[in-house]
Amino acid sequence: MKDKFFSLVLFCTMMILPDMQAQKGIDDGSKYGHGKDSVRCVVNLSLYREYARQKDYKSAIRYWRIVFCECPISTKNIYIDGVKIFKDFIEHEDNEEIRSLYIDTLMMVYEQRIKYYPRDKGDQLGREGIDLLRYRRLDDIKYVKEAYGYLEESIKLEKKESSEAVIATFFTSAIALFQNGELDEKKLIEDYIQSNDILVSRIKKHPNNSTLSDIKERQDANMQNLKLSCDLLVEKFSELYEKNTCDLSCLQTITSVMNAMGCTDKPLYYKAAKELYELKPSAESAANIASLAYDKSEYNVAVSYFEQAIQLETNPEIKAVYYLGLAKSQYKQNRKPQARENALKAAELKSNWGDPYIMIGQMYAESSEDCQDICLPKSVYWLAVDKFNMAKTVDPSVEDQANKLIITYSQYFPNKEDSFFCGVSEGDTFSVNCWINESTKARF
Repeated sequence: MKDKFFSLVLFCTMMILPDMQAQKGIDDGSKYGHGKDSVRCVVNLSLYREYARQKDYKSAIRYWRIVFCECPISTKNIYIDGVKIFKDFIEHEDNEEIRSLYIDTLMMVYEQRIKYYPRDKGDQLGREGIDLLRYRRLDDIKYVKEAYGYLEESIKLEKKESSEAVIATFFTSAIALFQNGELDEKKLIEDYIQSNDILVSRIKKHPNNSTLSDIKERQDANMQNLKLSCDLLVEKFSELYEKNTCDLSCLQTITSVMNAMGCTDKPLYYKAAKELYELKPSAESAANIASLAYDKSEYNVAVSYFEQAIQLETNPEIKAVYYLGLAKSQYKQNRKPQARENALKAAELKSNWGDPYIMIGQMYAESSEDCQDICLPKSVYWLAVDKFNMAKTVDPSVEDQANKLIITYSQYFPNKEDSFFCGVSEGDTFSVNCWINESTKARF
C-alpha cells in the first residue's frame, strides 16, 4: 500500500515529546534548530540531497519530509527539490486519487516557500498557477479560476519581469474564464492590455526572442477572433488618452491593441497612430496611417505617408506592399501614369506577386472611354487582359481572380470585321496611345 502522506496534516505530524536540550527550526526560526533537532535536520538534509542528486526520489522523500516540516528555512533547495520530486510522482502515477494528493502537495511546496521566502512570491505564484493548470483537469473551471488568481497576482508583483510562460498561461486562462462566463468583456480587455504591455516591453529588450513574438501573435489572433466590442476598448483608452499623459509607450499600446482587435476604423486609433509617428517615425506606423487615410478617402494624406513608409522600409517585400498602396492612392487621385509606375516598382521588388498586374489591368479596363482608338475603340481591353495573364503567370495564387477578369473583359474585344476595315489582322502589333502608350497583339 502506497504511503499517503500528502495532506499538510499528515505530512508534518511526526510529533515528539519536548526536549529541553532540543528545538526544531520551525519552532525558533533558526535554520536547523538546536540540540538534537539540529543534528536531526542536518542528517536528514544530507540524506535526502544525496538521493535527490541520483533522482532516487522514492528513497529521498522520507528524509525530505522531515526537513520540509522541521527546518523549513534551512535551504531553498528543500523547495526546488520538492517541486522536482512531486512532479516526478505526479507524472508517473496512474491512480487518480493518489495523483490528486501529489498535486495538492506540490501546491503546498509552493505555498510554504512563499511563506518562508516572501521575496520569491511573484515567481512562485506564477509557477504554482502554471503547474495547477498543467496537472489538473482543464475542463473543471474551478481550477482554471484558481490558477488565474495565482497568475494575475504573480504578474502584479513581477510586472515586466514576468516570464513568457506566466504571460501566456495567464491570458489563456483569462480567455477560458471569459468563454465560460466567469470573466466579463471589460476585464478580459484589461488583462489583454496588461499582457500586451509586458510583451511589447520584453520584445524591445529581446528582439530576437521568437517565443515572445509567437505569444503576442497568438494573443492578438485570439482577441481578433473573439470579436469583442471596440466601443469598450475605445472607452478604456480614451480615459488614458484624454489625460494628456499618453507617452510613447502608451501610444504604442493603443495602436497595437486596437490594430489586433480590428478597431482601426475608430478616430482614436487614427489620432494615436499619427502622434506615435511624430514621436517615433517608422515604416510600419507610416503605412498604418496611410491605410487609414485611404479608407477615409483622404488620398493626399495616404500618398504622403506611403511615400514616407517607402523611404523608411528596408525589407524589399514589405516595401513592395507600400508601393502598391501608393499606386492605389495615386489612382484615386486620377494620377494614372504615376500609379502604374509605382505598381510596376512593387512588381519588381516582389517578383512573384500578381496583385500589381491585376491593378494595372483594371486601370486599363477602366480607361476604355478615355483611351479609345478612333478605329478600334475597344482595343484597350487587349492590354488589360495582357496584364491579367501576366498576373497569373507570375503568381498562381491569383489565377482564379485573373481568369474571371479575363472572361469578363475578353467579351469586349474588337470583332474580326471591325478590325478588317481598320486594316488590322489577328496577331498584328497594335499600339494604344493615350496615357497608356503600350503595344499589344490583336485578337478577336
